[in-house]
Amino acid sequence: MLSVADIPMAGFHFQGVIGIVLWHGREYRLATYLGAKAVMVQNGLVRVVRGSLELEAELLERTGKPLKAPTRGDMARTIHESVACRASYRFRKNNHTLLAFETDRASFEYEYPE
Repeated sequence: MLSVADIPMAGFHFQGVIGIVLWHGREYRLATYLGAKAVMVQNGLVRVVRGSLELEAELLERTGKPLKAPTRGDMARTIHESVACRASYRFRKNNHTLLAFETDRASFEYEYPE
């Protein structure tokens, strides 16, 4: 699971991150409150790093349906949501790939220019 979002808080904004990988009975958590940062968020590719951990998700096909989303209290923004689409994932620790796969059963919500 991976989420990167703009978080408004007390008059300012910051980019918040939460990602969790459960691998061989161990939970790896990448979160803003643990020092994780999104180092790339563009064109359907998201890469998050926390120390020696790196989690990457890439949307492989844009089949999302447009949905209205809030901006300053108005539903004025458009996002695209895919409940079953192709995506690839890669999880690395100390530059060693622990998990890499592609699936056609991913959920992906992404805001991109129309």
